[in-house]
Amino acid sequence: MVEVGRATLGEPIRAVERAARDIARLIVPVSCPGCGAHDVRWCDDCASAWWEAPLRSESLSPRLDIEGRPPLPVWAIAELAGASHSMIVAWKDGGRRDLDRFFADAARRAAAHIAPALDRGLVHAGAPIAVVPVPARAASTRTRGIDLPLMLASAAAQGLRAGGVDATVRPVLGIGRGEQRGASAKQRWRQASSLRVTRDVGPPATVLLVDDVMTTGATLAAAVRSLDVTFLTVGAGFCLAAAPPSGVRTRGALS
Repeated sequence: MVEVGRATLGEPIRAVERAARDIARLIVPVSCPGCGAHDVRWCDDCASAWWEAPLRSESLSPRLDIEGRPPLPVWAIAELAGASHSMIVAWKDGGRRDLDRFFADAARRAAAHIAPALDRGLVHAGAPIAVVPVPARAASTRTRGIDLPLMLASAAAQGLRAGGVDATVRPVLGIGRGEQRGASAKQRWRQASSLRVTRDVGPPATVLLVDDVMTTGATLAAAVRSLDVTFLTVGAGFCLAAAPPSGVRTRGALS
């Protein structure tokens, strides 16, 4: 009789649980940020791209070249297009904080994959790696409630260490502020966007710059120039996604 009672009681409980889930989905709809499929946080097809091995992507970014320097090697996991682009947009600007762990895990896996390449001498062999995040705007961080570049840098450092590379996070860059009184809108934008060293960089090390996306490469190039005055030597870059060449960039792509 007890077993029957439990079975009888279980059905109403399961019905209540199903109803609660249905109500929650009405209040906060769950859908894949890549393709819009309902009732899944992300579908297998859209998630699979972030399990791929990262690829060298510096050739896609025309403004990454710095005069007097060899091309900076940059790895990216995915192309900033299609479902991957939609997932990045939802994560950065769509309030999808459930994607924080998803992209942190992707960065960790990818960094572990490139660790042997760094240790073989693409970056000075055996040298400690300083993982430097390209900073986000303070307003963006406040809105999101999390420092996304710092989160990615921390995950990348974990992946490098798992791959046998001595890596620590050094968030030494900030977005500078110039004198904005009397400046044009374009000048104010450039001043607010300028990168500069804002804290002690620590002992000499080789830098892996980490950003969420790479479009023209101008931001990474600015970070390299900012670190030129320090004892840190930029050896490579890493991002989640790199934009395709401008001629094939999708409409509405992040920039």
